[in-house]
Parts: sequence; structure tokens; C-alpha cells
Amino acid sequence: MINNLLRRSPLRALLNPTIAGNTGVMTIGIAVQIALQAVYFIVVTRTMGARSYGAFVSVSALSTIVAAFSVWGADQLLIRTVANDQKAFSRSFGEAAIYFLVTAPVFTVAAAIGFRFLVTAEISWTAIALVAVTEIVFARANYFAVNCFQAFERGRDMAMLGILLYAARVAAALIWSATTTDPTPLSWAWFYMTSSFLAGAASLTLVVVKLGAPQWRARWSDWKEGGFFALQMGSFVGFRDIDKPVVVALAGLGEAGLYAAAFRIADVAAVPVRALMYSTYVRFFQSGAQGTRGSLAFARSLLPVGAVLGGCAGIGVAVSSTFATYVIGHNYVGVGPVLLLLSPLPLLYALYYLGADALITGGHIGYRTLIQLMLPLVDVSLCAVLVPRYGAAGAALAATCTHIVLVSVLWTSLHILARGHAVSAPPHGTATALPPVSQ
Repeated sequence: MINNLLRRSPLRALLNPTIAGNTGVMTIGIAVQIALQAVYFIVVTRTMGARSYGAFVSVSALSTIVAAFSVWGADQLLIRTVANDQKAFSRSFGEAAIYFLVTAPVFTVAAAIGFRFLVTAEISWTAIALVAVTEIVFARANYFAVNCFQAFERGRDMAMLGILLYAARVAAALIWSATTTDPTPLSWAWFYMTSSFLAGAASLTLVVVKLGAPQWRARWSDWKEGGFFALQMGSFVGFRDIDKPVVVALAGLGEAGLYAAAFRIADVAAVPVRALMYSTYVRFFQSGAQGTRGSLAFARSLLPVGAVLGGCAGIGVAVSSTFATYVIGHNYVGVGPVLLLLSPLPLLYALYYLGADALITGGHIGYRTLIQLMLPLVDVSLCAVLVPRYGAAGAALAATCTHIVLVSVLWTSLHILARGHAVSAPPHGTATALPPVSQ
């Protein structure tokens, strides 16, 4: 269906068979991932309960933020390099692997120690450490492998690895639910870690088998560029997840579990939008060779398809608000209004990804990072006002309003920069160079 939509579209950018084929394959893969995520989510939430799930997800959210730094942006440098020179993969893969081996242990230890002071005492330190290792090392290894295949625009392998991680977690959740006599975050964390370890190890093994072994050499001069990529990724993940522990602090674990459940449903519904972004990310780098105007033109050409995917997903979230409680359990009574407030998120995601990718590939990663660093402050400030009074619904309203601000600022900045670079476009091959630190 997606392939037919793309081929009937007048958008020339999407008539490329690689993009159309990858988007179709990724959509099928995403559909499988959605089903697996739904099973995993329902099994875990019904077994653990809202309060315990709220404690678990607060640690998971913080760990996901830290995990963005565990490759130090070298996976994004790999995509940028291989997009223009596929023969450079082995060197780029080896460099990224070295960065991963150096940074991941440091961030894992720091997270395991620091999170003890940031989350509720109802979750044990052992559970915190297990979740930190899971997200920062094992799940990140799976995503690293996906990025390797993304550099070659191999949508089938990308989809397969995405399915692999959630399939492993579903199997672990089913076994845990059927065998546990102590459905606590700690007991689930052991299964969570083991399944993620197996998926991460298998994913990296597949990269070596299909794409080649790494050359174990690192250019430490790339440290600064990688840091910019890591910072922009960490700021985005932080923007998405920083409100989870804030809700715990302001409204308690019950409201946090309710909000986390609704947010997860909205986030899962938006996955087809990310399928399109995965399929076009490398082409953004190639379009960025013409400067900001090239990446902006490509982003505009994708807007109609992104809007359709995001709009349909948003309608699905709104419809799910009428029956969600019957699916995820009576512990989540009241999730319907929260879902309605979050229903615009899939469309906002589509607008965000297009604008943000255009900024990065047009050579303005500094601007994207700066914008994302400012937005968590907006989200937390709105939560501080709305959550104490409205609980999970207040957090949902804060999230939607913050995404509207993000999209507005991103596209305004993109148009201003495109006009500023209209006279002199950067030379071919330099479009992805990072701006000065002052930017």
C-alpha cells in the first residue's frame, strides 16, 4: 500500500525505487514491531501494575537519554561518510566500535550511580543498574547495527534488526509473566537485560557477516564532531523522556504510569513516520550537498507523505482512547483523555523529523542541538505548572504544546538559514560539516 502511494505521488524524490522499496519494507517491518511492542507493553504493564511500571519506566527513560551518548555520535558520522563513499565502511565501523567500547562503560557506571539519587527509592539499586546496562550497552548495540545498514539503505536488514529486539523482549516478557512469583521491577529487569543482550550481540554479528569486519583504527580528531551528533541525539531523547521522572516527582507513580502508558501508545502509533525517515535519511545527506536550500527542498517534497502518515496515526491514537482501558487493564482507568491530548504527536513527529534532518544535513547541526537543548526547559516548566493540578493529563498537554513550539522554531530557523545561504552554496561534499561552536 505504501509503495503504491509513493508511486502515485507526484513527488519525484519518492519515485526513486530504493526509497520507495525501503519505505515499503520498513512499513511492513514497523507493523510487525508495533504488534510486538503492543504484546510486550500489555504483558509487562498488566503483570507489574501501574505503580511499579511507573518506577521502572522512570529509570528506563533516564537510561535512554544517557544511551544516546554511548557511541559518541560515531554511528552518525558513519552514515555521513558511507553515504558518499561505501568503501569507507570498514574504517568508519571500526572507529565507531572503538568509540562505543570507550564511552559505553563510563556512561553505564555513571548512570547506575547517579540514578539512585534521581528516582524513587521503591526501585532497588540492582534494578537500576540492570536497566542502565540494558539501555546504554545492549539496546544501543542493536541501534548501532541498524545505523550500519541504514548507511547502505538496506531497509530489509534494518527492519529485521528492529523486529529482533522486540521479539526477544516479547519472549522474555511472556516467560517472566508466566513464571514470576514476584512481579517487581527487579525481577523483570533480569529478563529485560538478558533479552536485550542476545538481540544486541546478534545484531552486531550480522553487521560483521553481511557488511564486513571493522578496521580497528580511530581518528580521535572526529571526537568533536561526534560530540555534536551525540549531544543533538541526547537532547532529543531527553526532550522526549525527561518528563517521565518529572511526573513521578510531581504527581506520584500512579499518574506517571498512566502518562507513560498513554505516551507509549502514541509513540508506537507514530512508528510508520519514523519508517519514512529511516528510508530517506541517507538521501538527506546527499541533498545537503547543495547546501541548506537543497535539504529544505527535499524536506518539502516529503511533507505530504509525512503528513498523511502522521495524521492517520494521530486519528488512530484518538480512536484508541475509547477502548484503551479494556486492553491494558483496569489499573489504567483515565487513560482515554490523556490519549486524546497526545493524539497530535504523530503528525508533529513527522514535521519535526523532516525539519531536523534538513538542518543536520544542510550543515547546521549546531542549530538543531541548540533548539533541542532549550525545549526540555519548556517541557519541564509546563509540567511544573500543569502536572500538580491535572496529573497525567497535564503532562500530556505539556508534551503536545512543547512539540508544537519545537516544530515552529525548527522550520522558522530552516527557512531563515536557507535564505541566508541562497547566494553561496557550500561545495559538494561539505554540506554536512558542522557549524562553528558559536552557532
